Amino acid sequence: MKSANTIIAPNDLILVTGAAGFIGARVVQILLGCGFRNLRCFVRPSSNCEELEAIRDRNRETACVEIVKGNLLSPEDCLAAVKDVAVVYHLAAGRGEKLVADAFMNSVVTTRNLLKACHLQQQVKRFVSISSFSV
Repeated sequence: MKSANTIIAPNDLILVTGAAGFIGARVVQILLGCGFRNLRCFVRPSSNCEELEAIRDRNRETACVEIVKGNLLSPEDCLAAVKDVAVVYHLAAGRGEKLVADAFMNSVVTTRNLLKACHLQQQVKRFVSISSFSV
């Protein structure tokens, strides 16, 4: 049940992009610790998901932690990721260590694709974007 001072209820679906990363895995743990029980974790196909899978397995009895592999450069993957989502924690980013164009493509374009997908779905209540100076 949703309380008067929360945006979403514990069973509303939350999307965490970059969920296999250092910050992403911590955000997933914190959300579970706060009582949220329906998480979709979006990761790159090449991501090491061992820690995220361990979190999912530890919480199997009390929560649904779905791990979805995809590419945020794909508008179709973004639409699938945000389907039925109430809140997005967007933590995925590409630093573009060799080229500024790579950083732009893997941060700006991916964020735009995700925001556009949220707009098309018309149900996301909050979009939280986290970045760093290294991007």
